[in-house]
Amino acid sequence: MNQAVSKIERRLPALAVSHGIGIGRIVFLHCEKRHFFRLDLDAGQTGAELGRFRSAIDISILQLRELAANHELDPNQPVSDIFGVHLLILESSLVEKIETVIQNQRVNAEWAIRTVSDQYLERQEAVSDLNFRDKYLDIEDVANRLLTALGGSSATAQTDSDAVIVARDLSPSAIMELASSKPAAIITEHGGWTSHASIIARELNLPMVSGVRNLEHCVLIDDRVIVDGINGEVILNPSDETIMQFRDLAVPDENLSSSDGRIANGAVTDDGTNIVIRANIDQPAAYAAARRNGAQGIGLFRSESLIRRPGAIPTENEQYAAYCQIADAAGEAGVNIRTFDVGIDQLGGYAHSVECNPSLGLRAIRLSLSDQTHFRTQLRAIHRASFDRKIDIILPMISGVNEVLRAKAIIDEARAHLAKEGIDTGAPKLGAMIETPSAVFTAHEIAEHVDFLCLGTNDLVQYLLAVDRDNDAVAEWYQTLHPAVIRAIGDVLSAAQNAGIPVTVCGEMAGSPFYIPVLLGLGARELSMNVNSIQPIRQLLSGISVSDAIALVENIKTLVTAETIESHLREYYIENWSSLFQPELLSLRHR
Repeated sequence: MNQAVSKIERRLPALAVSHGIGIGRIVFLHCEKRHFFRLDLDAGQTGAELGRFRSAIDISILQLRELAANHELDPNQPVSDIFGVHLLILESSLVEKIETVIQNQRVNAEWAIRTVSDQYLERQEAVSDLNFRDKYLDIEDVANRLLTALGGSSATAQTDSDAVIVARDLSPSAIMELASSKPAAIITEHGGWTSHASIIARELNLPMVSGVRNLEHCVLIDDRVIVDGINGEVILNPSDETIMQFRDLAVPDENLSSSDGRIANGAVTDDGTNIVIRANIDQPAAYAAARRNGAQGIGLFRSESLIRRPGAIPTENEQYAAYCQIADAAGEAGVNIRTFDVGIDQLGGYAHSVECNPSLGLRAIRLSLSDQTHFRTQLRAIHRASFDRKIDIILPMISGVNEVLRAKAIIDEARAHLAKEGIDTGAPKLGAMIETPSAVFTAHEIAEHVDFLCLGTNDLVQYLLAVDRDNDAVAEWYQTLHPAVIRAIGDVLSAAQNAGIPVTVCGEMAGSPFYIPVLLGLGARELSMNVNSIQPIRQLLSGISVSDAIALVENIKTLVTAETIESHLREYYIENWSSLFQPELLSLRHR
């Protein structure tokens, strides 16, 4: 540990994966892999060793069920699903292979577990899609749980309530155990928005950021730190003044009540314009909180969340049940189901599934049109679930009209086949995700062939600026306020307006207060965001007039860099809407 660490306040960029502000002192958590010796057994000893291993499985199953039931969480929430995956791993071929190694190689259970799990981990870490590569922690977690059970212990991590946990990565079990001590926040080197640790942190309302490297060289144990899980930043050795500012930001606003009749659903701007607020949801149970906060339906259901591991594509009936559940939760407000936005890694069955650049490879609508088997199954399930339910379809990563026309033909065929089978269906509307440059340039044409558009701002910025949003090395070039991005958003909103169809803006822009006036001034009237963003955005919108937002956008259209646009917005907000923004939000970088 470096003892000559500077105590000057420093700010490090990070990826916000769980909303909130955490203020506390650094606690390092080292999750090193345990090492075990190989013990060779006599032929007569393998039976007892197998029994020992099976006892460890029984202990692990009991622990997992207890973890899933802890913290008074809804059994339908993601935590239960995550530990359900762990239980499935204990019922999978991994266990059979461990038993085979014990029996055939005549070795101790610890050695067999580590040998087999390392083989699984090597394959999992080779998966090119980051969302699935992160799931290696599930296998590691189950292996470590078995090893702990074999040792007769159940080490539980305990911390103080003002601890800010710093770790290379965290397993689902570790974060659940840490949660019982109610730490202030979590910082990890690895783990994206879809990692299980991030999902659990969001459900437990633990502020969390990731993507912070080599923090042990920057701070010491017990150093003060602020974790900004709203804008994605870590503040090392903050001054007393900075701490006071962020402490105010961390306090929930009690003035915004869900019973406020003026904005009970969606939001109303200061000059009386209705703004539709929808929620981005992966689990049906999460919509209850979104509805209480004012959400009007589910703007984006990521159907790939149903794929628990690569190759494990749910059946038609399994998908049908899931879509019915999510649609029933949304009720008359409805749900937009995005068809599988995955790459070939997740589907499985491909001999050469590792692509050099998966973001630009065979994925999303391209994969659905190339390998139509899973696409047709999914469409059948959606059509069946749409009977007497408000369900619409979104096609991901559309690049032009041809993909829309081809997909529409398959959608019509699926519905016709169900009709021939005497199966009732609804009439889902069709939407297209606009998130590639070609889709922006042909948005007017695409709008003529769909019922609505969805503007995915995260990928739009990534593809428009050719910047990998998960690559820390080029984070400086990921500029949401780049003039090209603002122009592109305006063009898409204009295309939808000319076609007379709605457009929903989703992604981080829709859930970030700093960007809301820009979206409003560009013409956005429907926003879809994560549950935790709904109330702050509703409150902000209630204090902004559309006419002022339009004038603001006209001014920034004359500016030519993201830096000058950000500076102009900040100055305008301070001068005109200072009461609507927390000071700390205006001091952070938002480019």
